Amino acid sequence: MDRFKQEITILQMLDHPNVLKLYEYFEDDKNVYLVTEICRGGELFDRIIEQEFFSEKVAAKIFK
Repeated sequence: MDRFKQEITILQMLDHPNVLKLYEYFEDDKNVYLVTEICRGGELFDRIIEQEFFSEKVAAKIFK
């Protein structure tokens, strides 16, 4: 659990437009809750399954 908390601390310090912002976290006896920025556009995994293949050009548009 120490490495996990270290990772959370590092993520909270990051501020980059291409990295999901982690604002806060909370934990109870069973779960850890992460408070992040909203990312719209659906699940990337679902798009990968749908398309089966992304060209570099298409991938660049998706990740913008």
